This record gives sequence, structure tokens and C-alpha cells, in this order.
Amino acid sequence: MKRINFLLISLFVLLTSCQEDADKVIRTDLPAEAAQLFNISEGWSESLYFALLTFEEYQALESTSSLPGCPNLIIENDTRKVFLDFDNENECLQTGTKKRSGKLIIEFSLSGGITPTWILEYENYSFNGISMRGIRTFRRNSPNDITENFDPITFKTTKDLTTVFSGNLTHSRGLSNSIGIISGGNITGINPAGREFSVEIPNDRLMLSTCFQNNELIPVTGTEIWEISRGSNKKVTHQLKYELIDSCKVAANVLLPDGRQLLLNP
Repeated sequence: MKRINFLLISLFVLLTSCQEDADKVIRTDLPAEAAQLFNISEGWSESLYFALLTFEEYQALESTSSLPGCPNLIIENDTRKVFLDFDNENECLQTGTKKRSGKLIIEFSLSGGITPTWILEYENYSFNGISMRGIRTFRRNSPNDITENFDPITFKTTKDLTTVFSGNLTHSRGLSNSIGIISGGNITGINPAGREFSVEIPNDRLMLSTCFQNNELIPVTGTEIWEISRGSNKKVTHQLKYELIDSCKVAANVLLPDGRQLLLNP
């Protein structure tokens, strides 16, 4: 009888433990999940300004004060490579507080054809404590329209939380050549919890050049729809909207799947 009671107690403890583990899986911290996705969104777009300048525009720069973070700039004319070194920054009076380290390498060696192509590569690069690894490929389809793809890009936080994702995006400088960059497209990947996610970006995400040049990197307008897998073909949706408040001051508001609204940037 004692043996039966012992087995029943053991079974109860085991089932309780399994239930607690299941609860940990089910009870996702939605604000934390949204913040992770927001970091991804900010991370891939913070270097767009560097990537979409032409080789000739880099050659014409008299100083790097107009580049976010004021990096040290090295140009190799023979290889058509541009090196942006954030470990050796120049004196910088920009207002933004975003911090970078490492290098961005932009290679324009294939940019002289009918459809110019170039790449941006991260070398020991980090943005606000998130390390980035991978190569992004850009192609100019017309004077003002550019397509981008990457497969994959890896982000890792200081707590070793890793996100891997791929993307197909379009960027337009168009009439906004000196004003900003309009972007749209799709991103898919795996978040730190091992869940699949996708980001849909309608072609209305505008980042202003003047904000880039002040190291203020939030889009001033646009929306993003983030879907995250919950298993068994179930998904939840976060909806992000950028709202311009004043100059480069923007509110990034997300509507969580449970109906709550959250401001993602201070």
C-alpha cells in the first residue's frame, strides 16, 4: 500500500512539474517579445543610410560628420571598397545616443553594370550592444529603386539571445533622394525562443536623411505587421505604427495580440 501511495505521489509531482513547464511555454511575455522584434527592425534599418550612398557620394565626402556615428572613413579606389570604422570614431556632435562598434564594409566592385550590385558586410559589428553578422546584397533596378536581400543575418544580444532572419526588401530614394528612404518588403526568421516569425512592411516606411545624420534612426512614418508562430499552425500578430511627434521625435506604438498598446521607444 505504501508503495502504491509513493507511486501516486511521484506521478502527481511529475504531472505538476510538466504542467509548470507547459505554462512557461504558453505564457509568453508579449511586451518582451515585441521589444525583441523592434530591436530586429531597428537593427536591420540603422545601417541603410550607409548602404544606399553611392561610391561617388563617399568619394565626395569632406568629413564624416553627416554619417551616423561619425565613423572613421577609408576608401579604396582600386577595389571600390568603403570601410566605416566605429572603433575609431571622429569627433562627433550628433544628438542621437545610438552606439556602434566594429566595422561596416561596403564593396562596390560590381556596381558599374546595367543593374549595379553591391554588398554590405558586418565585421565584428554591434549596434546598441547587439552583435550583427552577415552580408546584405543590394541591386539598383532603376536610378531611384533598389532591391535588397540577405540570407541570413544573425543578431546576438549581450545575454546570448540569438535571432536569425532573411529578408527581401525594396528601397526608394526617388524624390526623397536628399530627404530620406522609403522601404517595404518581408522578413522571416527564428526568434530566441525558437519560434518562426515574419515581418510584413508595407511600402510606406520613411526614414529621413536629416534624422540619420543626427543619429536618430526611427522611421518617421510607416507600419509593420509581425506574426509569431505558437505551434500547431497558430500565430499571433503584433502591429507596429510609427507616428511623428516633432522633427525626428517619433513614437513607435505596438498593438499587442491581447489588445494592449505599448510604446516601444522612450
